[in-house]
Amino acid sequence: MSQPNRTNNNATTDPPKYVVDRTIYAILPDSLDNSNWTSTSQPTSTPSSNDGIPPSQERLHRLHGTSLLHDAATLLRLPPSTYATSCTIFHRMYHRTSLKQHCVWSVALACTLLAGKVEEEPRSVRSIILIYAHLYRRRRLRVGDDVATYSYGAADAEADNTATLTNEEKENMLRHVKPMSLGGPVYAEWSEKLIDMENVILRELGFTLHWIPDSHPHKFILYFVRVLEIEDKEVAQKAWNYCNDSCRLDLCVRYEPEVIVSRCDLWGCRSG
Repeated sequence: MSQPNRTNNNATTDPPKYVVDRTIYAILPDSLDNSNWTSTSQPTSTPSSNDGIPPSQERLHRLHGTSLLHDAATLLRLPPSTYATSCTIFHRMYHRTSLKQHCVWSVALACTLLAGKVEEEPRSVRSIILIYAHLYRRRRLRVGDDVATYSYGAADAEADNTATLTNEEKENMLRHVKPMSLGGPVYAEWSEKLIDMENVILRELGFTLHWIPDSHPHKFILYFVRVLEIEDKEVAQKAWNYCNDSCRLDLCVRYEPEVIVSRCDLWGCRSG
């Protein structure tokens, strides 16, 4: 008769291990040489490119989303660091998911909310929704844009109806638009979308956003200027401007901040 298996009660069991997806905050490797990196190519594949979206179209969506983040940060009077954080969250998000899954407007809306919380510069849901609703009206009317030169698809339909109006007349139209009713169905839909997208971004990025403010290239500009003994203040200002422009692209996902700021300083010295 076989003896039953006896377990050793004194044996120690290892604690459960939690797997951390390090690709969430890792620097993506470049698969193309920088000299061959054109406006229609991407150094690495993205979920959007895997879904059949051309790299040039994906870049336009990224530029459109970061322009929304910039305008929203300006109207909400957020500091530059908060704008940079919102752009980093935005680019990280679209390296985890495709443009076909989540539109640029909803992601940008949630990135502004999350960046304010991360940077301890929070803005209310109400103020963010009202600002983005204002930006939506301006984009639909193509205020300050050359309608005859640039085409934006469906937005041209409304722009054609106001093609004879000047930018000043369009601004007057926006001033007389009634604010969104906080108890109406439109506000409820925007609010629900904002909260849902905030949860989606947090899940996709593993709830790890605390490291982003310390990874901006802006923080290294003064260190580089002091080490290189650059006394011209215009060089530092131009390097800062280049760092701001770098937020429009997904360079924060592909390069370390020290690499970005070194290039910005180089361009600042060359143009100084």
